[in-house]
Amino acid sequence: MDILIWVFIAVIFTIFELVTGTFILIWFAVGSVVAAVLNYLGFDIYVQFIAFAIVSLMLILSTRRFADRITPEPTKKTTAERLIGKHGKVIRKRDDNNYIVNVNGEEWSATGENNLDVDDEVEIIGIESIKLIVKKID
Repeated sequence: MDILIWVFIAVIFTIFELVTGTFILIWFAVGSVVAAVLNYLGFDIYVQFIAFAIVSLMLILSTRRFADRITPEPTKKTTAERLIGKHGKVIRKRDDNNYIVNVNGEEWSATGENNLDVDDEVEIIGIESIKLIVKKID
């Protein structure tokens, strides 16, 4: 196996790491560089593959906790989660506890208090599955 193949593999893994930001693929790139060095020194192809696998695996295992610690939690919330705390209006009453609520121009299924009527102003206080949980604004 030619040394340029290992270098090419290292470059590909580096590019994919830059695109994905997973902090995993970079270690395969490092393993590829180690295999390229072993190729340059004249080691057998089997030694190169074993070194590639061992170096990559050891680096992944040794840095996984660190990567989890420095990777921030996603700050974007789902659309429904962003609605918590917002106000809406009951536009339809389905039955005792189920309503259709208009929030920011969108219609949502909602559940809430028994005493809600059409045109009541409500506040979204939570989400249960795909239904908003609402309470009447006094």
